[in-house]
Order: sequence, then structure tokens, then C-alpha cells
Amino acid sequence: MTTMGSSRNQAERVLVVKLGAFGDIVLADGALRDIREHHCDAHITLLTRKGFAPLLQRCPWVDTVVVDDNAPRWRIDHMLALRQRLHAGYFDAAYDLQNSPRSRFYRRWLSAGSTTWSSEALPRAVACSVPARHATQLRAAGITPHWSEQPAPGWIATDAGALLTQAGVEHPFVVLLPGSSARHPHKRWPHYAGLASRLVRGGLIVASIPGIEEPGIATGFDGFVLKRDGQVLTLPELAGVLQRAACVVGNDSGPTHLAACLGTPTVALFETTSPARISTGIESRGAVCLDAPVVAGIGIEHVFEAIQCQLDRA
Repeated sequence: MTTMGSSRNQAERVLVVKLGAFGDIVLADGALRDIREHHCDAHITLLTRKGFAPLLQRCPWVDTVVVDDNAPRWRIDHMLALRQRLHAGYFDAAYDLQNSPRSRFYRRWLSAGSTTWSSEALPRAVACSVPARHATQLRAAGITPHWSEQPAPGWIATDAGALLTQAGVEHPFVVLLPGSSARHPHKRWPHYAGLASRLVRGGLIVASIPGIEEPGIATGFDGFVLKRDGQVLTLPELAGVLQRAACVVGNDSGPTHLAACLGTPTVALFETTSPARISTGIESRGAVCLDAPVVAGIGIEHVFEAIQCQLDRA
């Protein structure tokens, strides 16, 4: 990981705050690209959470990744250490793409007074997608947002050809993403095993991919369960598989939104009251969204028909 210099040099220095979660990182790709193109000769530092730092070191739109350890604000020692690191960056401009109470606290207390900050105006009067809000924020900061509403984080992906060949998965294939964050078990559609069987009976090749928080979730599913050496795929490996899929089916989770942003035909399953269908803008990227008051109420045949529709379009 690159470290920040201890003194100002002639290059403009820019800070971007994007802490997480994974889906939010994916949706910020276009805004990061717009910031890079506007500050084409600047040194851009991204402040993010520890779990996302290795991934974001792959991002071509930033030069340096700095970790926020997510310590509680009453840990004054941690706050002072982070403040010292941010002050040492001598940032000319900062963009708060997190727009959370924590990141607003950073602006008030941790940043140097000479830094020009951009953040989202409050309150949010109109419901719209996160990429659209990023575009509005950057426009207000004097940046023309060419990419903010078109996140396309292909840089996350590594080539998955060898992985798929080793597993015996042939093209075209449908990917199932049965997991979700452990904090949101209500988002998990419980019928993926039945869907895998229905797809196999329909003559389709199916690859189910468990997530890091539920490595055994696809055990016993018909078709293939994709892992590498018995371990869940890394995010770059996952992205590489999603790029090659004919269709992806998933819950309201970061990997599902990643698939849509990569341009893969996607079927996303939501609770009717979930705000994410609007806030992610997933339908603007061609995804078919199905919903029910309780996500378990979405029928297998309904999902199967949506997959067929996406395959026919492709």
C-alpha cells in the first residue's frame, strides 16, 4: 500500500472518502472515474475500510489507498492518528462519496481547514439512485459527470477462464448467487436449490457461487458449485465469472449489483418495501427485478421465466 508524503509537492492532492459497503464501492466506480478525469494530473488518495483496501488497490482511478479502521469516535487515540494522517496529505480537495454521519464528522473534525470539500446536500428531497446522487454532487463541485451514472468496474475482475475450465463449466451458463450479508438474512430468497434443479431440467448449465459469509450455502445444489480449492472465490475471481455468465440471479447484495454493473443480464430479487431497487439504479442497467412482500413469496417459475427472458434478449 502506498503511503502519503509528509510534505506538499507541486502535484494537486485529492482525497476521496468511500468507506463501504461492497455494493456502494461498486456503484461509486463512475464517480471515481469522473474525479480522476477532472483531476487528471493529481495524486488521488482513497479512504476506505480495511476489508476493501486490497480490492481498491486494483482501481485505476486512485493512486493511494488509506485505511479507516472504523474505530468508535470515543477512541480519541485512533481519531487523532487518522487526523494526523489526513493532515499530512496536504489535500487541496476532498470528495465525500460516503455522505454518512461518520464521513461528515471527518470533514468537521479531522480535515485541514485549507481543504475544499464536496459532499451531498442534505436533506435528500427526492428518492433517486446513488450514482445519480454522485452525479449531482460532482456537478455542484464543478465536475462534468460523464461516468457517474454508468458504473462499470471491470477493473475488479480477473480472468476466470482457467477456473471455469477446471470446474468443467461450459458456456453458456447461469450463475446463482444465493447469499447475502449475514446482517440481512431476510434478503435471502430460500428457493435457490429448487431453481437450480429447474434450470438443469430445462437444459441449462448452472453454477452456484457461495459467499464468504455462507461458504456452505449451495451444498447439494444441482449443477456446479464454484469454489477454488475448497475455498470461496475472491472478489476478483467472482467478478471474472460474472463477466462470462449468460445470466446472473441474486438477492439484493453487492455481487448481484456488481453483475449488473458489469453488463451481465441479471435477475434481482427484492422485498417489495426495499429501497435498494431505486437507490442502486439496477433496472437502468437492464436488470429484471422481481419482488414480493416477503422475498420467499417469489415463485421459482416466476424467476425461471425472467431468466429465459434475459437469455432471449441476450
